[in-house]
Amino acid sequence: MKYTMRDNGLYNGHNRRIAFTRGDEIYDGDNRRVATMHGNYLFDSENRKMMTVRGGFIFDVDNKQVASLVEVQKLIKSAEEGMQAVALWYCFIR
Repeated sequence: MKYTMRDNGLYNGHNRRIAFTRGDEIYDGDNRRVATMHGNYLFDSENRKMMTVRGGFIFDVDNKQVASLVEVQKLIKSAEEGMQAVALWYCFIR
């Protein structure tokens, strides 16, 4: 399924908003905060580190490479480079 980013929202192939960002925080479609971005790091709602972006790659909490930034851009139409698209991908698509 292809996803699209518009403004601060992430939409699925049926044009339904499944997530959005407000500042550095990420919310699901039901308006619940699920994560926070700090620089190249993503933390869950209890402030535990979830992932890191280094170079062109995404690493999970165990420092295992899980994807590349190129993969994220292929799955999310209109995704620009940056932490916002990567964080949304990590929380809702992968």
